[in-house]
Amino acid sequence: MKSRACLLPLVASCLIGAAPVSPRWVPGWYAPPIGYEPQIKEAFGRPFNNDSVRQSLYSTVAGTTIRVRLSNELSATRTKIGAATIVRLDANGEPVEGSLRPLTFANARSVLLPAGAPMLSDPIRFPVKAGERLAVSVFYPEETALPGHAQMVDVAAEDVTGATRLPNPRRARATGIVSALEVVRPSATRVLVALGDSITEGAGSTRAQSYPDQLGRLLAADAAGRCWTVVNAGISSNRLLSEGRGPNALSRFDRDVLAVPNVTHVAILEGINDIGRVRDPAKERQPAAGELIAAYEQLLARASARGVKVIFGTLLPYEGAAYADAEGEKRRSTVNQWLRANKTRFAGLIDFDLAMREPGQPTVMRLSQQIGDHLHPNDAGYATMARTALPVVRAQGCR
Repeated sequence: MKSRACLLPLVASCLIGAAPVSPRWVPGWYAPPIGYEPQIKEAFGRPFNNDSVRQSLYSTVAGTTIRVRLSNELSATRTKIGAATIVRLDANGEPVEGSLRPLTFANARSVLLPAGAPMLSDPIRFPVKAGERLAVSVFYPEETALPGHAQMVDVAAEDVTGATRLPNPRRARATGIVSALEVVRPSATRVLVALGDSITEGAGSTRAQSYPDQLGRLLAADAAGRCWTVVNAGISSNRLLSEGRGPNALSRFDRDVLAVPNVTHVAILEGINDIGRVRDPAKERQPAAGELIAAYEQLLARASARGVKVIFGTLLPYEGAAYADAEGEKRRSTVNQWLRANKTRFAGLIDFDLAMREPGQPTVMRLSQQIGDHLHPNDAGYATMARTALPVVRAQGCR
């Protein structure tokens, strides 16, 4: 006799005792934690205390059910959340009336995040479109120095998370505790995490014009690429081995890549900040090319052990950048030569270096596709990077 469950809609199986089908979560937006930065440009300048903080984000994919991931992973102390809400934003970044929803944690409005831990909110039915802008407001009832990803946020006194519009907010650069927006997307059979520094995060671009953002849209518009979700795990000024901004790539790889829900591939573009000339050699390490190659081998081994396929990107030209020099160019050339010589060992190789060269000047980034610092592409440059990555990613297939 069949179970009564077979009479209900959307039942995945009519077999008695069949296990329920788990929702397929994928990241719709990602911001890897960096650390507490009270002295950066335009900084808020103090810990939060009896403050509501509104952090804006957007979803790169469409879905009907969402949850947010809060990060206390770089903190040595617990963090108390008094309340949290999510609201839609219109094209101008203004909150949409009637769209505010509370976020809960095991059905509670408040929660304590243990030191060194993340926390997922309860799933809610909250349909989102690809590219839609959202904002999460979090109330901190006690002094809190967050170690998340610094960005522009709005800060208002007391618990006003239930307000569609924050009263008298102060705009400042400060830490956002939301490290990911996760969306149920059953059709996504491939999840690509783009790991890198500012060139991956999209420094110098306008909103949602980084190469991972543009690559995601190219794949979504391609019938052969709609199985993909692309996640941006770039951190500006990040390094592969040396200490820069945020944990180095080897130390953050498990959290920012391998722990991403349903990850299948990683695209690694990191190392130019290690190669760049350091200000004080007595205090800062400048790894040799062989050390960077050994780090790539480490990432390759760790990803392969977890069944995650690795796509490497060659390091872009940087002659004329503030920290460029002849020795650094030798290291960059050596690293790129190794990547090309070993490409059959990887799932793919994206030759960003070749695509972004100025014609006739192979060590200079395309002058028309950079912001003028000889290091960061502009929107057009990131578009070239995305188009260069597209066939390499598509070649991975959807099954």
